[in-house]
Amino acid sequence: MEAIFYGFIVIGLFTLGIIVLVIGFSRARGNEVSNRLNSFVAEDQANRQEIREYEVRVRQLSGSFVARVVIPNFRHLTRFLGRITPSNSIDRIENQLMLAGYPGRLGAREFYGIQVLMLFVGIYAGITFFTRGRDTLNLTLGVLSPAIMVLLPRVWLLSTVKRRQEKFRRALPDALDMLSVCATAGLGFDQAMQRVSDYWKSEVGDEFGRTVTEMSMGITRAEALRNLSDRVDIMELSTFVTLIIQSDQLGMSIADTLHAQADQMRLFRRLRAEEEIRKIPVKMLIPIGLFIFPAILAVVLGPSVPVLIEFLGGL
Repeated sequence: MEAIFYGFIVIGLFTLGIIVLVIGFSRARGNEVSNRLNSFVAEDQANRQEIREYEVRVRQLSGSFVARVVIPNFRHLTRFLGRITPSNSIDRIENQLMLAGYPGRLGAREFYGIQVLMLFVGIYAGITFFTRGRDTLNLTLGVLSPAIMVLLPRVWLLSTVKRRQEKFRRALPDALDMLSVCATAGLGFDQAMQRVSDYWKSEVGDEFGRTVTEMSMGITRAEALRNLSDRVDIMELSTFVTLIIQSDQLGMSIADTLHAQADQMRLFRRLRAEEEIRKIPVKMLIPIGLFIFPAILAVVLGPSVPVLIEFLGGL
């Protein structure tokens, strides 16, 4: 019995040794594979990092001196100056930049920094006018130069907003016509907006494309359309968005709504054109009074001037 017992012990120890050897070899093999994988991944990451650094260097060296040096440094300077902007001014400027379509990819702090730079330029111009002389013209220009230079970026931004809204207002009826045709042909509202975005390379196409992108990212249709209305801020688009949201909520036909809205937009465009035509006579009074009427007076009364001078000189 003792021999059998010792035999089992020897067999157990031998089996345990084999298991330990197998585990040791497997771990060593696993460590070798993991080391190879880690070295491969590290080498691949290093290669990717070198490729990214090379692409960055190529991008930095490509383009003109203005695009590579002047514009980035100017943006850094304007951001630095824009840090002193009050929060309410930042919100107001951000809203105006959104309505303008973010021209030049300007941010609110960058735009405010441009205003600060223009203020410095205006102060320098005012000092220059003061040093030129003390007459009325130089004093007036010296006082007004800072205010004019500060207002120039704001005037440019407001004109950009107005011009963009006018472009959107003119192109909206044609875009709604295409939306109506696509919806009548069987496309959904989202697909119809995407088709308009692909076809119209204009303000309307860009904004419709952005709206479709927002809806594809999970934003509801009503919220995406309200964002579209906020980004443009014109009465015609706000009316269109309200009708589409109501039609969607009530289960009405989108095609019929689009067709009726397209007809109404064309009517609005014709009425605006007639309004602008009626304003032309009033606007023509200023150039007529400044340029045409003095010339008529010179032609009509010019021949009588020598006679009047001779008559008055004989008295």
